[in-house]
Amino acid sequence: MNLFLKKLAQLEDQNRLRSLKLPGGIDFSSNDYLGFRSHPSLKKAAIEALENGMDLGSGGSRLLRGHTEAHQNLEEFAARYYGCGKTLYFANGFMANYALFTTLPTRHDVVVYDAYTHASVRDGIHAGTAKSVKVPHNDLNAFEDVLKRYRDKAETLYIAIESVYSMDGDFAPLSELYKLAQLYEAILIIDEAHGTGVWGKTGKGVSEGLPQENLVTLHTGGKALGVAGGLICASADIIDMLINTARPFIYSTAPPPLQAYLMQKALELSASDEGCTRRNDLRTLCTYAQEKLSGAGSQIIPIILGDDKCAVDAASDMQKAGYDIRAIRPPTVPENTARLRLSLNAQLTKPQIDSVISALADYLPGI
Repeated sequence: MNLFLKKLAQLEDQNRLRSLKLPGGIDFSSNDYLGFRSHPSLKKAAIEALENGMDLGSGGSRLLRGHTEAHQNLEEFAARYYGCGKTLYFANGFMANYALFTTLPTRHDVVVYDAYTHASVRDGIHAGTAKSVKVPHNDLNAFEDVLKRYRDKAETLYIAIESVYSMDGDFAPLSELYKLAQLYEAILIIDEAHGTGVWGKTGKGVSEGLPQENLVTLHTGGKALGVAGGLICASADIIDMLINTARPFIYSTAPPPLQAYLMQKALELSASDEGCTRRNDLRTLCTYAQEKLSGAGSQIIPIILGDDKCAVDAASDMQKAGYDIRAIRPPTVPENTARLRLSLNAQLTKPQIDSVISALADYLPGI
């Protein structure tokens, strides 16, 4: 125990000790981009499903008795919704990514991944058997150099990226990366966690409209959709491969059927007129905030302060002022880039954005 106490004390000295903190104040930190997590229609759907006899738990893994109509209906609906061959539902996006990268790439393959790709992707890559190469963030030349280098050495090449990066809020150059994937016969895997529901012509993600050939996308339920779970969308052979060989799928208890049911209802809500209105409201706020703060135009705006203690103190000041803003520190972000992460949602107003910018004035001397 002394060993752990010593390590915790070291984290505290470095201003990197983390603790759980309940929400409070105006929400500038969650990923509930469309305000769906408390949406009346989803609450009503949950109540009606339970009253009609839907079970609380699944009772087993999907390959045993844990596969229910709710899971099957969701996956069939999602395949039509995203226009892919087949889909597979996991309890959360982290597990979906982990399953992808510990299953599909083999020791004969190479995974080329962006330096800012999410921890779930990197953990899956590191736990897998394929060779992996990290390239500088959004550097198309670096991606192509690695693909060219391994084209004749690897059985299969994989490219791993996010559509919207969770800490910097910038977009991946998807069209260009898709062209590289086609040129070098690579499989492009796009984590749409922060794109689902928010971006794309109809809210299906930044990748909406890309051809499905050699494409895998991950869409999470726990952010803009307001519920929980991770959907892998791909060709039928890839999904069948995961069903047969992905250990996180085979040996995990299936997500509750209610969770799968609500994921489908949230997708339907996102596709509705109300979902479109909320999406447009959020995009308007993104444009408004972009005019006042530096950022890449998405719903995620980093306020980079550099020093860990400065970020912690700034977050504390914002919380005392009534704004729920959290400090993000290494190793989540690179050294010397500790920051506040402002996350916009459709329920915020322009006056609230103005007020939080005023509250941040001491940390944004240029404003």
